[in-house]
Formats: sequence, structure tokens, C-alpha cells
Amino acid sequence: MSRQTAFHAARSRGRTTLLGLVLAVAALVASACSNPTPPELSRKDAPANVEIDPAQPCIRDASSGGGGEEGGRATARFDAASNTINLTGGEGVTLGSLAAAVPDNVLRETGEGEWELRADIAVATGASLRIAAPEVRWLKLVSDGDKFASLKPSGPDAVLDVEGTCITSWDVGANAADTNLDDGRGYLLARDGAQMNIDNAELRFLGNGTVESYGLSWRTEGTTGKITNSDVSHNYFGLYSYEVGGLVITDNEFHDNQLYGVDPHTGSHNLTIERNVVHDNGKHGIILAEDCVDSVIRDNTVYRNNHHGIVLYLRSDRNTIEGNDTFANASQGININESNDNVIRDNRVYDNNEAGIGITQTSENNAIEGNQSRGNKQDGVRVVSESSRTTVRANTVGENGRYGVYVDVDGDVDIADNTIFANRSGIMLKGSAVVPDGTNAIFDNLEAAILND
Repeated sequence: MSRQTAFHAARSRGRTTLLGLVLAVAALVASACSNPTPPELSRKDAPANVEIDPAQPCIRDASSGGGGEEGGRATARFDAASNTINLTGGEGVTLGSLAAAVPDNVLRETGEGEWELRADIAVATGASLRIAAPEVRWLKLVSDGDKFASLKPSGPDAVLDVEGTCITSWDVGANAADTNLDDGRGYLLARDGAQMNIDNAELRFLGNGTVESYGLSWRTEGTTGKITNSDVSHNYFGLYSYEVGGLVITDNEFHDNQLYGVDPHTGSHNLTIERNVVHDNGKHGIILAEDCVDSVIRDNTVYRNNHHGIVLYLRSDRNTIEGNDTFANASQGININESNDNVIRDNRVYDNNEAGIGITQTSENNAIEGNQSRGNKQDGVRVVSESSRTTVRANTVGENGRYGVYVDVDGDVDIADNTIFANRSGIMLKGSAVVPDGTNAIFDNLEAAILND
């Protein structure tokens, strides 16, 4: 080769190399322009928890629920053998009216708006009891050894209304709410077609581990009611339901309950769980467990619970989890376990100790759409075990400690139109999962865009 030929060849190679560099830079610029980093997520605060003093458990100003109004005349009798006040007739019966019909040692006013109850009140079919401020600002359900007082509406058209009142257990000897669950403590229980409505109330230090005695419960088909604008804390369960349809749970705070904050269970359906703040509970914040279907969990703030934030478990199908903030929980922000045909949409799931959103066990046909799953210590979205036909679409998944999307299943997973960025790696695929199509924007991940193991 002549010197001139060699010179032209070298210059040609230089141009090719330079062109390659220019094209590479252009590609990076184009990629950066086409995949801009999403704006920083505006996180809600997880404020420090407020301690509740068992000696002074009522912290709200008791608002007037109209409890001074005259209610219906009470038809009632006291059964000493069962230590029960049986209210068998009367509409809108007030506590004062009921007290006039029974011995004063079982129900009495001890101070202005403060009452002690030393027996169960059983509200029977056709009767209704109204416990409301200002007449009743604080109702103490007295615990005396293994005897304790409870409120129990039972039967069709039996009604208990609680408005503006604080209800707690009470240990007279300790001069404080009962904090010992070993020998039981009082609770509220509606069942067998009764209606229990609670508004603007405080319900604290109630319940124990005996079936039906969890603290605040609605049980059996036909039983109904609502709880709104209330503060529920330090119960065994914050709220429990069993086979109940149409229960409304809105605008409440559930916190520091020993196990769950909100626990609709076995066959509960068509529930509305909206705009609640659920935090610092001993296990999950909100859980629908065992055949809880056709319900909505929307616009709740769920944080710092000692396991998952929101859970669907065991055939809890056809539910919508939408618009919630779930963060700083000890495990996953949202967990779907052995449940099908659910929609998890437009939630903000961040800073959880494990994954943001988890789909596991035999869950089928669940859609994860439009969520922000960011800053979780493990994966943004995790689809594992025998889950199948999961759709992961149009989510923003970033800044998670391990993978943006982690898949380890033998079934189909549709991963499309997601923005997956700034994770340790973008997508990890195991099992028979296939590499998703090119509609995802995957960029700025520290180690790899897609790993296929």
C-alpha cells in the first residue's frame, strides 16, 4: 500500500470513528430528550406518633351530636344472671332514658357528660339506642376482673347510633383505660341484621382476642352501618367485619391497634373504604381477607404499619385499590395474595421497607396501572410465585433499591408503557417470563436495563 493510500484509509477510519461518536452522542441526547427523568415525587409526611394516655384517652373536644334531645321511652329490663341490660323497645332511646329504666349501679352518670356502664347493653330487634354528645361525652365500659361491659345491637332493625362520643374500656382500680387483654375488655358488636352507625367518635382501648370481641365489629349478612370522621386506636383490631355488605368506612383515623387497622373479613363485600388515615398498627394497615369482593379502597393514607400497608388475601376478588398513598410500611406498600381480577390504579407507593407493589401466590388477572412506585428498599413492582396474567402498564417505577420490576413466574406478564428509571436494575425476568416489548422507557438504571436469568 502506498503512503497516499494509507493516509486516505486512515483519514476514512478517523471520519468513521468520529461519525460513530457523533451518532452515539446524538443517540444519548435523543434518549435523554425522549426519556426525561420524572419530577421528584412529592411525599406525604409520616408525622411522629401521638401518645394516648390511658388515664386521659379522650383527646377530642366532644362535639354536639344532639344527645340532649328527648328520645323514645325505653322498654328495658336488667338480667342480673347474664349482667345484661336488654333494650327491647323505644326509638332513639338516650342513655339517660335507659338509665332511668334499670338499676343505677349498672349504668350511671359520674360527672358532666361522663358515664359508667357495668353491664352489657343488648339492643334488640325494633329498638334503637342513641349515644351522643353533649349528653354522653365519655362512656366508660367498666372492666372488673373477668367481667366487662359491651354494646351489642343484634337482630333486624336493631340500631345503635354513636355521635360525638368517646367510648373506652375502663379499669376502675387503675383509674385508667384497661390495657390488659388477658382477662378481656369491652367492645362494640353489631350482628344478625342490626345497624351500627358511628360518627365523629373516639373508640379506644377496646376488644380482646376472643371471637366476636375484637373491639369494633359488624358480623353476618344483612348487618350494616358506617363509621365516619372518627378516631379508632389501641383496640385489639381497629375494625373487623364478617360476611357484611355495604359497610361505609370513610374519613377516619385508625392507629396503634394491636393487630390490624381495618380488617373486613370472610365474605364481606361491596365495601367503601375511603379517605382514612391508617398508621402504626401492629400488623397490616388495611386488609381484605378471605372472599372479600367488589369493594373500593380509595384515597387512603397508609403508613408505618408493622407489616404491609394494604392487602388483598385469599380470593378477595374484583376490588379496586385506587389513589392511595402507602409508604414507610415495614414490608410492602400493597400486597395481592391469592386474589384475582383486581385493579391497582393511580396509587403512590413509596419508601416501604420491602417492595412497593407485590403480586404473589396464585393471584390471576390483576392490573397494575398508572401507579408511582418509588424509593422502596427492594423492588418497585414484584410479581412472583404462581401469579399469572398480570398486567403492569403505564406505571412510573424509579429509585428503588433493587429492581424496578421483578418477575419470577411461569405465567404471562404484560409489561408495557412503563417508565422505569434509576433503580439498581430496570427489569429482572426469571422463570419463563419473556423480555417485554419496546414500549417501556428504561433508563438511568445503575447496572442494567433488562436482566434475563
